[in-house]
Amino acid sequence: MKLKPIKVSLLNQYVKKCLKSNSIFYNLYVEGEISNIRISKTGYTYFTLCDENSCISCVCFYQDNSVVDGDKVIVNGELTVYEAKGTYQIVVNNIEKTGLGNIFKELELLKAKLKDRGLFDKNKEVPLLPSKIGIITSKSGAAIKDILKTFNTVNGGFDIFIYDSLVQGDNARQSIIDGINYFNNTEIVDVILLSRGGGSFEDLKIFNDLAVAENIFLSKIPVVTGIGHDTDITLSDYTADVHCHTPTAAAEFIIRGYKNINVQLDNLFRELGNRTKNEIKYIEATINTYQYILKTYNPKDMVIRLANECDMQKTKLSNYVNNELNNKVNTLNLLHEKLLNHDYRTQLKNGYSLAFDANSNLIKNIDSVKDGEKIKILFDKFSVEAEIINIQEVRVKD
Repeated sequence: MKLKPIKVSLLNQYVKKCLKSNSIFYNLYVEGEISNIRISKTGYTYFTLCDENSCISCVCFYQDNSVVDGDKVIVNGELTVYEAKGTYQIVVNNIEKTGLGNIFKELELLKAKLKDRGLFDKNKEVPLLPSKIGIITSKSGAAIKDILKTFNTVNGGFDIFIYDSLVQGDNARQSIIDGINYFNNTEIVDVILLSRGGGSFEDLKIFNDLAVAENIFLSKIPVVTGIGHDTDITLSDYTADVHCHTPTAAAEFIIRGYKNINVQLDNLFRELGNRTKNEIKYIEATINTYQYILKTYNPKDMVIRLANECDMQKTKLSNYVNNELNNKVNTLNLLHEKLLNHDYRTQLKNGYSLAFDANSNLIKNIDSVKDGEKIKILFDKFSVEAEIINIQEVRVKD
């Protein structure tokens, strides 16, 4: 006999009644460490209580400023179900602080150990105008959208390579390390951006992992981190070459050089305009002076001489302005050509092509391909798929 289905709300109400029917849950004493503490606009205090293996949500229907993240406490309260989300939590009546929790204590000890080993010393300089940027993050996360949106604010012509990595959970450690090793082994990028969006202390736990922090420090390619929000600082941030508070801030730092180019062009235009106006004002003042002299003396030869001198000044002004304009135009054209030269589409129009493997990775060396493998070749206005039938190494004579 098939049972009649019930609504989710009825199920949550039933579970809540089951908890209330057991008196042991009325007056619990639970020991753990506080993390992710926050006080809402209504004055309620929310936090997570954790031990080495598990966590549980807690709420105080009052404002408690006596405890902070990392405190080891014993809470007294009632276990209940929050029906709206179907989660169970402890409604806390009292908090007794017993010391500093092991989780935060161990993190501080690990931080001190890494600092003593010199892993917090920045050892690589991030290029001002990177032509190829590698990103290690989750393709489905919010961080990658903010990063790409920031990159699109400049016309830098740089290439972007995204390594789709786990950024949370037990398998995230190896996934992040594999991403760092991939970019270091292929050497296809000038800088690596390691990023993920905001989250709880537990969500960002992987970025406090010793192995991840060590691999960031050992990277041959400079690493910029943008992890979480402004208040989140992890061991990965300390060992990175540059630490930014958010993914957007990290992306802004990487493209800072391209933004400076636009600022310099604007400054040159303003300088040209100001100098031209000043020259015109100076010549106008000179002409006015000569007009006054003419009215005062009015000799015929002086009129002719001053008229000729005015013509010379006009010619000088015209030549100066034209030279300045030509120089600025040439400078702008050179900058424009540099930008175009960094655009792969320009090279495609010149008859070059790009080859990608089956995983859409750019083929750069002979070790990246093998016989029988299918590849994709990108031309200016079309692409073809091909199969490799023979591989020969070509040595270019000096």
